[in-house]
Amino acid sequence: MPTWTSPPQLVALAALYARAQAHPETISDAAFIEAVKAAHWPTNCWSYVEASFAIIAPACVLRPHLTAELIALPIAAMIAGGQDDAGQVIAIGRACATRDAPYVAVSEDGKRWLMQVWPGLGEVVETVFQVRLQAALVDEDDE
Repeated sequence: MPTWTSPPQLVALAALYARAQAHPETISDAAFIEAVKAAHWPTNCWSYVEASFAIIAPACVLRPHLTAELIALPIAAMIAGGQDDAGQVIAIGRACATRDAPYVAVSEDGKRWLMQVWPGLGEVVETVFQVRLQAALVDEDDE
């Protein structure tokens, strides 16, 4: 699990991940998702994507049944950053796992997930991407 030492929200999230690994029954899925979302912070879209992958990858290891909901976080940021091709999403996630100087370090569990599990999630990625893209287009039309 991650061993973040800063910022404070990642330190708190690392503690939650450790607790979820040791005693998964003590944290509901709803509380787990809220903690993952709360760990994100405002930044530019592409730094957010990198941070988000570092944040959600260990979460997806711990609660694979929440993967579709969790991957929506970096995917929404990619779309906000101008990404319009779902076919590039897997490669972007994998690149976040191998950066020499990442915005937020990806844990070893997270790297393993991004390199081994993430590439096999093409259908889920496509579905989540299309839902988020349509939502973004509706939001754009409302403005």
